[in-house]
Amino acid sequence: MSTFLLIIFAVLLLIVGKVDQDSLKVFKNYFTDIASYGLEIIGLPINSITKAANQINSLIFLYSNNKNLILENNELYKWKDLAQRLLIENDELKKLLNGVSNIPNNFVTAKVIANSSGSYIKTITINVGTKDGLSVGNAVVNNWGMIGRLIEVGKKSSRVLLITDINSQIPIYFEKSKHKAIVIGNNSDLLEVKYLKSRVKLFDNERLITSGEGGLLPRGLAVGLFIENLNKETNKFKVLPTRNWDRFDNINVIIFKNNKALE
Repeated sequence: MSTFLLIIFAVLLLIVGKVDQDSLKVFKNYFTDIASYGLEIIGLPINSITKAANQINSLIFLYSNNKNLILENNELYKWKDLAQRLLIENDELKKLLNGVSNIPNNFVTAKVIANSSGSYIKTITINVGTKDGLSVGNAVVNNWGMIGRLIEVGKKSSRVLLITDINSQIPIYFEKSKHKAIVIGNNSDLLEVKYLKSRVKLFDNERLITSGEGGLLPRGLAVGLFIENLNKETNKFKVLPTRNWDRFDNINVIIFKNNKALE
């Protein structure tokens, strides 16, 4: 057996010795081409797996970035909403400051914390009280004029009876014609004028101003507006009340020392 192997080995040596260098180079070239083709085929699955892994990593990265952007966007919306509310509140406060600039009394700025306005009662609750120097009967105004008066005053909160409530009665005078009367609420969007002299001449778009009679309210607060078109087909005088009384978050309470105690 060993003799046979030696013979084969000797034959191979003779063959190798006979192969010239050019033939060996050709053989090597064929072998290299075949080997590279085989490696390319073998590498296809590996390259596909690598590309898939890279795409998955890219998707994970995009998902993570998108999630972070959504969170940041939500935070920005919160700050935007807060900024808009602060701008509106600042604008309201500026208007309130301008609205009471000509009133010869001190005032306290308050925020509306509850609105109990319904079909049978028109009240709101504000976040100021006796600790701020307020008392029952104090007038409540916005930048357009009077919207109500305090009927209950606690230490840190108070209840306001709006001028549109049926229990509200305010002594007024007409700004141009100087006629005196009483304005009452009727739980609607309009006010009524009582105790006005008959056959009086009133001016269109004439303001109704608190007269201060009785010492309960300060003189000079706008209460409403007389509109001629509202009174063409009625026996009762109708008045448009102070604007935007039900859409303000901030109001002013006039600190006025009543000359007459309220019951």
